[in-house]
Amino acid sequence: MSLRHLVAVVLPLGVAVATSASAQDFDPRGRHRPRPAPASSGRATSSASSPAGRNSPSSDQLIDRYTRIVLSLPESSGPLEKLAQEYRRRDGSVAALVSDFEGRAAQPGNAQCAALVALASIYAIERRPRDAEAAYGKALALRPRDPTVPLALARLHRDAGDLTGARASYETALGLQTLPADKRQTLRALMTLALDEMDWDLAARFHAQLMALDPTDLFARGELGRELVNRGEFERAVGALEGVVKAAQGDNRALAPALKELGRAQAKCHQWDKAVASLHRALAAAGDQPALRAEIYEIVADVYRAQQDLPSLLRELADEHPSDVTRLALLGRLYEETGDSGHAIDAYRRALASDPRQIDLRVHMVRLLQARGDLDQAIAEYARLLRAAPNRPEFVFEACEALLERGDRARALRLVTELEARSGGDGEILSRVADYYSRIGESAQSLRVLRHLADIDNGDPGHVVDLGDRYFHDNNIPLAVQTWKRLLGVVQPRAKALAVLGDVYVEHDMGAEALAAYKEALAIDPNALTVKKALAGLLERNHDYVSAVDLYEEIAKKATESANRALARECRTRIVSLWGLEHVLERQLPGLARAFERVPVDPEVGRMLAEAEIHLGRLSQAEETLRRVVALEPGDTDSYLALERVLVQQRKQACQGIEQGGVEDLDREGSIALVLPQRCHFDFGR
Repeated sequence: MSLRHLVAVVLPLGVAVATSASAQDFDPRGRHRPRPAPASSGRATSSASSPAGRNSPSSDQLIDRYTRIVLSLPESSGPLEKLAQEYRRRDGSVAALVSDFEGRAAQPGNAQCAALVALASIYAIERRPRDAEAAYGKALALRPRDPTVPLALARLHRDAGDLTGARASYETALGLQTLPADKRQTLRALMTLALDEMDWDLAARFHAQLMALDPTDLFARGELGRELVNRGEFERAVGALEGVVKAAQGDNRALAPALKELGRAQAKCHQWDKAVASLHRALAAAGDQPALRAEIYEIVADVYRAQQDLPSLLRELADEHPSDVTRLALLGRLYEETGDSGHAIDAYRRALASDPRQIDLRVHMVRLLQARGDLDQAIAEYARLLRAAPNRPEFVFEACEALLERGDRARALRLVTELEARSGGDGEILSRVADYYSRIGESAQSLRVLRHLADIDNGDPGHVVDLGDRYFHDNNIPLAVQTWKRLLGVVQPRAKALAVLGDVYVEHDMGAEALAAYKEALAIDPNALTVKKALAGLLERNHDYVSAVDLYEEIAKKATESANRALARECRTRIVSLWGLEHVLERQLPGLARAFERVPVDPEVGRMLAEAEIHLGRLSQAEETLRRVVALEPGDTDSYLALERVLVQQRKQACQGIEQGGVEDLDREGSIALVLPQRCHFDFGR
């Protein structure tokens, strides 16, 4: 990570918790025919029924914990990033973090070196490379034989783009290291730096030192060649890989991959003949390794394809009279690529005669037969495919489509019935069977399967929803409602079941029933914020804006108390929108402004006021309000982002940053730079 990006802060985005399907957590819309919910349906998507972080440690406790970890592992970036994040969350900046470690680094003792290394990393995060380098220098003076410090300094120089300084520090660390594994890692870093500087000779020298540590390591021997290939230096890579091939002579397990990489590099250099020769040698050395042989054949095909000479390769392969599956599969694909479906089908048949278990080849062949209109042969191959893969429902449905296309509906239905019998009660397969029955017009069969699912799989309420959905679309509303009410016995506790039932009613535009279900759920559990949110959305949908606003205000208050900022922000947005729909938004502003002036100042009132001002287009007033909010709560990233949007809308391309009254310089590249909540630095281009 470069110094330029070390200052990036991860904004809290919320966590979505995924669990397996159960009676307590499922999508009431059904699993198989999802439809988008209306914009104001009030479907609960955030978990806010209990105060967040009730048993979680405080910021001070986390800071103390991470500080101890940083001092024990000063060279590790993860704990330090966590520590900086906690300081920002608590204070809105890392000034206290810098001050704390500056004090620790000034105290003599066993922990001084670790504190200096950590302080240098903090300076790097703060984009103070000179101070970071000075701190590393002091740490190195304390422990001149410790390679950890020069390694950290090398990374600092590298991230700053000072490759020469980075190389010098890496070489210092290399001289201090004793373990071969550490030396290998440092030599690889030095080789990479030399390659970045395009100093090929120096890179080769470092690679030679790396090889000297273990001359038998053929993987390490090929590293230079692979790095050169990655950088597009194919001619140099050929020379390096030729050395790997020579070293691998006599060991076909290493020789075949080396020849493959050499052939690939030669092809990139347009050395077509040499590439083909190397790849043929690779095939000879690969023996019976099908995966490796397939990779080599693909490179061979790419060579001929690049020369626009696939027919020559086809003739060459055909003249060899191949009998192995790998070559026959390649031959079939090449025939298919050149539009010769007849020869492609023949090649696939020969390959399948050698190995009938090649499902993918049979699928290719079946689809070619269908494309040619040869339905009888395609259906025969589908029969073989189903014998080879009886538990793949998609193949059954494809075979049924072919049978229906030929007019053999009875046989198609028999295949689906056999799949249903083989399912062994698998809910997913049975659901797909029910959907397929419905799609081909077999409503009675589809309904039978759905009833069976709802009866045998009581642990998945989605099947009950799907069955009721089928009755609903058949216009049998009473039976649909009766079916959905089975959720009250499937989902526990009852308040949760009523909320789920209400969601189902909302999904099917049954507002009165949904309203009754939500109210009953709240009578049982008055603190269920998700249910209140769903009810508020339903009231909004029914144009009962006054009641919806009252409920949203109640939810927002609870969300603020439980530190659920996402839910509080959503409620503010809905309240302001509803005020706008009622044409009372402007009348709310004076009261909000007076409330924001009261002592003690409530930042939540300021956020609501800013939301209203933004909604009315009063951007300068919103900017002033948001600046007051972030001054009150420096760790409020949402308000910083809202301020950013306001500044963008005002076309303030070079807005001065906010860092407790300081000014942040603009990026030279003119790109957007936003650091929250430690500072707020806006640069939106000109």
